[in-house]
Amino acid sequence: MAWQRGLRLGKAHIPLNFASIHYTYFISISLLCSVIFWVSSDPKFSVTYVDSLFLVISGITETGLNTVNLSTLTTWQQTILCLLMLFGGSVWVSIGLLIARERSFRRVLKPDHAALCQDELAEEHINDNPSVTRDHDMQNCTTGDLEITDASHKRVWSRRHSVERVGASVGPAIQHTAPLPKPDTYTGTVRQSQDLHVNPLAFLNGKTIGRKGYFINLTREEKRKLLGCAGLSAWIAHYQPEPALSNGINPWWLGIFNGVSAFNNSGMSLLDANMIPYQGAYYVLVTMGLLILAGNTAYPVFLRFILWAILKALNALPQKPLIVRWRLTVKYVLRYPRRVYTNLFPIQHTWWLVFMLVVLNGIDWAAFELLPSPVVSAIPPGPRLLDGLFQAIAVRTGGFYVVPIANIHIGLQVLYVIMMYISAFPVIITMRNSNVYEERSLGIFAMDTKKDEENLHAYNSGLRSGSARRLFISQQIRGQLAHDIWWLALATFIVTVIEAPHFTEDPVSYSVFNIIFEVVSAYGGIGISVGLPNQNFSFSGGWSATSKLVLCLVMLRGRHRGLPATMDYAVRLPENLTEEYSVEHREEQDRQAASSNLHKGM
Repeated sequence: MAWQRGLRLGKAHIPLNFASIHYTYFISISLLCSVIFWVSSDPKFSVTYVDSLFLVISGITETGLNTVNLSTLTTWQQTILCLLMLFGGSVWVSIGLLIARERSFRRVLKPDHAALCQDELAEEHINDNPSVTRDHDMQNCTTGDLEITDASHKRVWSRRHSVERVGASVGPAIQHTAPLPKPDTYTGTVRQSQDLHVNPLAFLNGKTIGRKGYFINLTREEKRKLLGCAGLSAWIAHYQPEPALSNGINPWWLGIFNGVSAFNNSGMSLLDANMIPYQGAYYVLVTMGLLILAGNTAYPVFLRFILWAILKALNALPQKPLIVRWRLTVKYVLRYPRRVYTNLFPIQHTWWLVFMLVVLNGIDWAAFELLPSPVVSAIPPGPRLLDGLFQAIAVRTGGFYVVPIANIHIGLQVLYVIMMYISAFPVIITMRNSNVYEERSLGIFAMDTKKDEENLHAYNSGLRSGSARRLFISQQIRGQLAHDIWWLALATFIVTVIEAPHFTEDPVSYSVFNIIFEVVSAYGGIGISVGLPNQNFSFSGGWSATSKLVLCLVMLRGRHRGLPATMDYAVRLPENLTEEYSVEHREEQDRQAASSNLHKGM
């Protein structure tokens, strides 16, 4: 019909991709919750709509800047912010993507009804007949290790071909006799398995542990977070409830809120003084520091470690069919992490991330201790070391502070601006450097010289020379800088123009540096602020409504700067993968062109 043709034509022209869906999610939730937040004020509308919108966006983008004291909000408004931090956290958003992709693949790869019946019957062959040994089962399931690149999936999207193309992955007990595809069927290779004794794609079967395998570690992360919140609540309520009570906050609620805020790297605290009252609380600072690391900068490290530990435990258990499935699923995820999840990296990339984590946090920690100021010097030596470490962890993503930022050494403030800006760089670079389509994540390398052509040829040949890797990383950094700077410069210029009357009245508090500090903190999703004299809310709380709206845009844009490339396999749905052939074709043309230019240069 005409309307159906029109609908298909409209869908073809709508730029529906991962980034647009991401933006739609954050903007729609922000607009809806801002109205609810606004009308929930007590007295009614006592928090202006602009402030309501600002707080909601700050919460869902994990920024943590606050234009009003959170202790003055109603419990329902505080609960809204707590939920927004959960639903906007990078871990939870990525889990939502994982669930959506899993369901989408299950729908597209769903075999025919007859095949499903055969699969169920086959499992009852296994479960009801004790004479079937593990060795027999493993021998029947042996099909070899298929290394499949993304382009291969163009051959399995139709329902009719799902069983014959995926083979044993949709019914290992029945499909094990299916012949292996010819090597030229895929762009990858087919080789005999060394350590996987069944098809590594078995996790695609809805009856295997593939789906559960992904959620084993995520559920443990969730339990870790909840345990951290409970521990914080109990410690605060038992040992140091006074700061919460003086702000009219239930100590247990403070622990829960701060735990959620720490894990989601929001930096919001129900205490007007943030974490300053807990400078000497070792348990609180250590727990929140670990939650900050687990929820953001070290999340890929923690996740891979948990999967590795799970695999070791599964290897030690009796190898029954269910355990074998779990083990194979986890092993597949560890072997091909970037085909599965955006924040799970190969081992060498994970170690590089650990190295950068230690270096950057070490610099911040050393600067805190070596650049003295009265507020830092007043802290006893023992707690000061832990405070410096906590501040180093929090300044890159966490957003909490244990000393007033406006009173620390000016050199430390400048360092914090730099660290807040580059906070997302290690994960962004690692994510794109480990991407299947990494040479297209920022465009094909510019080939200005013969050396660059040689580097590109070496890189595309799989040699991954050190110079080629450095070339790629340097191009990513240059692209990211060009992508970010104009946003920061434009936002700073607009705010300084709007806030000129405030600057005339108080040039110290409304200095250009303080505005830059606030803008960078918002863009980096940090939430640390120099504040205002005699006020506990962020510096932006003293800005005009227009400047606050500008900062709302900055927070939204900054939340999306760390997204994986559109062509990243880990974010592509089956519907998008129908374009794989054209993508592969273009990449092959680029490789041939690069190779041709290289030979001509010789």
